[in-house]
Amino acid sequence: MGFREPESTITIRFAEGHRYHGLEAVCRSTSIEDYATMFGWDGEPEGDGVTIKRFYEALISWNLTDHNDQPIPVSAAPGRDQKLMRALSMAWVKGLVEVRGDDPLPESSSSGETSPAPAIPMAPLSESQAS
Repeated sequence: MGFREPESTITIRFAEGHRYHGLEAVCRSTSIEDYATMFGWDGEPEGDGVTIKRFYEALISWNLTDHNDQPIPVSAAPGRDQKLMRALSMAWVKGLVEVRGDDPLPESSSSGETSPAPAIPMAPLSESQAS
């Protein structure tokens, strides 16, 4: 029996006090190929225009409503306020880059602490090494 690749989604929530606190969006992640292209692993990173189009394609759902409290479909994202869409897009990109807290690390992980440097022997140089 094989291991089924989990569906990878990113949930965007803005912190309390943020202008968009209360807005929640769920987006798909990207393939490693698209990720490499976005961040320029093979050259220059993509521009903001391409990235936001990728965000629109990745957007699955959100709780955004209009001024009459009617739900706004995600398909309407390109026509929404540019500051809001840029904030969501940047949060999505941040979610792509961050390592999630539930990624497995062994309990014995040193949290990145470095190993001590090996001792350097301090013997006097021989006559042939000194000259």
